[in-house]
Amino acid sequence: MSAPPTSPDSFRPRSLLIAPLAALLAVVVTATGCGGPAQPAAPAGSAPQGKSASFSFTDDRSETVTLDRGELRVVAQEDAANALMHLGIKPVGVFGGAPLASNPMLTGLDLSGVESVGEVFGEVKMEKLASLRPDVIVSTFYTGDGVLFPGGVYGFQTEKMQNDAKSIAPILAIDSTKPSSHVIQRFAELAEALGADVDGGAVGQARTTWQAAVERLKETAGKRAALPVLAVTPAQEQVYFAVPDLFPDLLDLKEWGVNLMKPSGKLVSSYYEAVSWENAAKYQPAVVLVDARGYTLGLDALAKYPTWNSMKAVQAGQVGSWVRVSLNYTDYTKQIQDLTAVLDRAEGV
Repeated sequence: MSAPPTSPDSFRPRSLLIAPLAALLAVVVTATGCGGPAQPAAPAGSAPQGKSASFSFTDDRSETVTLDRGELRVVAQEDAANALMHLGIKPVGVFGGAPLASNPMLTGLDLSGVESVGEVFGEVKMEKLASLRPDVIVSTFYTGDGVLFPGGVYGFQTEKMQNDAKSIAPILAIDSTKPSSHVIQRFAELAEALGADVDGGAVGQARTTWQAAVERLKETAGKRAALPVLAVTPAQEQVYFAVPDLFPDLLDLKEWGVNLMKPSGKLVSSYYEAVSWENAAKYQPAVVLVDARGYTLGLDALAKYPTWNSMKAVQAGQVGSWVRVSLNYTDYTKQIQDLTAVLDRAEGV
């Protein structure tokens, strides 16, 4: 039997775990565009004309970091780095669970000039972290099952490790249990405080495109309100039915009118009901969403499971995808557009 998940990321292999000790990214922040040629930019933390030269930001734990510096050196956990890079904040060094070229959180991002400072899960080199002279560390956190210690944030396996990092630089953390739209907005507020232009250019266009995709999904979901949608995380020995109230992307989808099913069986954690593959067709939704985080079973592997193929939604080709939390407008837009297309053609089963 597969071990019951204790967190929303329990299925992630040790080399790719988001929490605990997923990774840290050492970054010197510069305000650059998220596309096209990079333009010269003032260092992050330097103030626009007429504004205070200090940096100040209050995170989702109500902890405030205020720094009177013209140039800030920032360290970010890999999820936070994904969000910040799409908002114009480019890292120069990476702590991660995989080589830069194969780190799924960095796929498609411009890594030129980025130095690798750790590529194996659990190997966060504090000496290297200190040598990078960060002014602030940025990460995320969640609450509920799977939190390793009170006040723990992503990227730290133990409280001592987190305290060691905090002795090097203060930590800012964004709550990644909120709806993904809120998570992205909070990172945008942080990026703006660090000096990025989050209203114009590529970032502004990405937000506008995302907003249009959301409106299209709302319209389609309204027309398909009677069709139940089930989010699943498939593993080798079991299939996990997600509780939609506890996943950032699913919280957004519910708010936008998607008729998400809540599993009615016994939960193995706050996040999931788990059943053996013999019972994988327990629910018969009109649309099934498959966890697409890269370390669960993909559609090719699922096709080998008879009970998967017995689901009416699968037989009808009414299959989409979902992820735990979307961290940038570009990737989130694609998720939304793909779901809209599935719903648009879906029928009752």
